[in-house]
Amino acid sequence: MKYYFCVFFTSFLIFSCNQKMDYKSIIQEYESEELLCISLLEVEGKKILFGNNYTGSCLVYDGDVKKKEMLLSYEDGVQEGLVIGYYPDGKPEYVGYRNNGEINGKFIRLHKNGEVEIKGQFRNGTYIGVFKYYDERGKKIMQRRYNDFGVIMRTKKY
Repeated sequence: MKYYFCVFFTSFLIFSCNQKMDYKSIIQEYESEELLCISLLEVEGKKILFGNNYTGSCLVYDGDVKKKEMLLSYEDGVQEGLVIGYYPDGKPEYVGYRNNGEINGKFIRLHKNGEVEIKGQFRNGTYIGVFKYYDERGKKIMQRRYNDFGVIMRTKKY
């Protein structure tokens, strides 16, 4: 029984780690978001809208409400799910996920020209597994492997 569990769990990990994040579709899907996070109240550490714990996405703008800084997602009033950060010119800077407020799951950072800069995964705010680094033309320049504690185990330059 242990053997079958290990085979299943290993297969699950390999499958889930090899799935690609379709960040372009994600960014496009949330491009028309209009609710400002400033519209949410915070009560006892939870975000509330119209008297209920908020579930959905909202936008954070700079102090002048002119430049979009990021898109946050909430579930039952707690920061959970998709996060998109933006450069000052409004172009996407990164796409990631949060779980209970901590960065968790797949993460992609983009160069200002839209090419992928970094791909990796976090667990509870810690780097885990393989992170790939790319130049502004999309060429892989480095790869780092992190253990489950966020310690760099290996670096390979290209």
